[in-house]
Amino acid sequence: MYQREYHLSRHTNPFPEILDDIIYNRILKDPNYWISQDLEDKIIQIISQSLDISGILYHLGTESLITNAYDLLPLDDSRIDLEEMIHRLPILIGRLTRVVYLNLKTISNHKVLFVFKYLPEYQEKWYDAVFFQGMLNGLAVLFELKEFTIRMTKTKLFGIHISHKELGEDIQFGADSNEYELEWSEDNLFLSRSRLTKDDVSNRHRVMVTSRSDSQLEEISIVDVKDVVRRSRELAIENRDLEAAVEVLKSFKQELEKKQLSMAKDLRLAKNIQKGLIPEIIPDWNGIQFWTGFTPMQEVSGDYYDYFPYHNNKLGVAVCDVSGHGVPAAFITALSKLLFSNFKKTKPSETFKLINRELLDLVKQQGYTTCVYVLIHDNYKVIYSVAGHPRPILFRAETKRAEICEGDGTFLGMFPDAGDTFQDFQIQLEPGDKLFLYTDGLTEAENDKGVQYGETRLIQIIESCVDKSIQETVEFILSNHKEFTMGTDPMDDITLLGLQLSPRLDEFNVIKAKGDEAYRNKEYKEALFSYELAHQILPRELETQLFYGKALAYNGNYEKAISLLESYNKFKTNHYKSHSILGYCYFQMEMFDKAEIEWKKAHSINDSDLSSLYNLAQLYRKLNQKRKMKDVIEKMKRIEESYLHILPLEKKWESLPDE
Repeated sequence: MYQREYHLSRHTNPFPEILDDIIYNRILKDPNYWISQDLEDKIIQIISQSLDISGILYHLGTESLITNAYDLLPLDDSRIDLEEMIHRLPILIGRLTRVVYLNLKTISNHKVLFVFKYLPEYQEKWYDAVFFQGMLNGLAVLFELKEFTIRMTKTKLFGIHISHKELGEDIQFGADSNEYELEWSEDNLFLSRSRLTKDDVSNRHRVMVTSRSDSQLEEISIVDVKDVVRRSRELAIENRDLEAAVEVLKSFKQELEKKQLSMAKDLRLAKNIQKGLIPEIIPDWNGIQFWTGFTPMQEVSGDYYDYFPYHNNKLGVAVCDVSGHGVPAAFITALSKLLFSNFKKTKPSETFKLINRELLDLVKQQGYTTCVYVLIHDNYKVIYSVAGHPRPILFRAETKRAEICEGDGTFLGMFPDAGDTFQDFQIQLEPGDKLFLYTDGLTEAENDKGVQYGETRLIQIIESCVDKSIQETVEFILSNHKEFTMGTDPMDDITLLGLQLSPRLDEFNVIKAKGDEAYRNKEYKEALFSYELAHQILPRELETQLFYGKALAYNGNYEKAISLLESYNKFKTNHYKSHSILGYCYFQMEMFDKAEIEWKKAHSINDSDLSSLYNLAQLYRKLNQKRKMKDVIEKMKRIEESYLHILPLEKKWESLPDE
């Protein structure tokens, strides 16, 4: 019923037969924790067997009023008298109990009747009467009454134990409420928040709070009224300050959550942009196979790699490490891609000079980039340059040894004279040779003992993969690296790009040539056989993918043809013939929506080609889309009115039902 303000033992549950440890600990931790009336009765019954609980409850009632009185006083520090304080007591009762409410009746100038009403379902106990009378004693203590009486006149109880006879005489038992009379003789009694005694009293007062047992005064404790109320005031002020601080923190939290949502949105956008900038795969080129491993430390990485086809049958490959992480790094990454695409010089060092100049102008030395850039010629001569980046590692198939290539140079985007440090170096690839480009996140990663992975270990792992393909080698390195750093958090982004001149290059060229000849002769089954073998040797070689896909389509294997042509179109988006054949495969598979998309793409790439429009017209005829078919026929007429298929299409259009 009441808020518990006394302390139970924190060592052992004293009521194991009626109270489990969980509830007991909750009572200890939370003085506002409410328990059932039945459980409260049992606890008090047990305590009563060893203690005179009457005096304790009386004392609790007195202290409850004293310690809560400060909150009943006016906030503006104005004074109130005893009667005004009495009329504020119902507020306090409402805070202390859920089952009792207080009514007041003024009998005379210095006499008030307190009527404690109980909820119908609550059965009053004797200790309620003791507690409430103790509260009224707290009023007398606060106002330092010298002459006063407190007596119970009515109670819901049907009797009171002899030890509680100090509650009063001539009590009416079995009433519908508990009623007490408080009578005093003094005048001019005032309290305020800053002054808690009569106006003419400035000294500190100490009062003795007592319980009454067998008509004898028994000292329980000495209470300094001003100390109690002063501390109550301090706690109230601290509580208000704390509440204000909580509100400020809530405001900060809300603002922080808004900023976090905004940042998360920006990061997702930057991540999606960067995902579009970094190629998922690099296709095989001129007999060279590529494989990459890319592990960003955060959502948005500072590492970057890409490839750049040249018109004169060269291929540029760059691996970069932008300073920092997150959105700023993503911005420089996007800028780097643009610059590499624009500055396709025949010497990587010249490309670096131009990029360094542009980064200085655009980034204003707010970030820098390290990079290694290799330019591969069709005769497998490789020219590369290094800008503050880990040097490439070259594995020679003939010697089965790996070594770090030479090269040096400062990073990009920080120093105007950095161009003087860039140099070009040259190597010649032979069949089976492998070249590895990587960022320092790979070699500088540490294990749980603080030991770096290091270049020496990387070279040893590369040499152990002598018979592995470039895909198998890269995946083995990353697996070994993951095992080495297990149990540690990544400290940087990790990028590894490996390339290998196929050891079966001559075999591939012979097989591919046979397939090309058969295809030109429209011997599609023979072409299909050769292209399948060539595709097994270089599965990412784009030209083989295209003609293999065409041969499959002409042989009726539409599903496999779709897979190859879709892969090809990711890299060669402007090849109208591949889109046209892919649309044909979708049409045969009755995937009409996709067929329409591919034929429209083919026409947008080559708007003078009538075959894609013819296919669209046939598609709309099959779908009974008369209006769309008519639009396509009209477009064909505008391109070439004499096109021999127009007239048959118009007759078919006329036979369609109206939409």
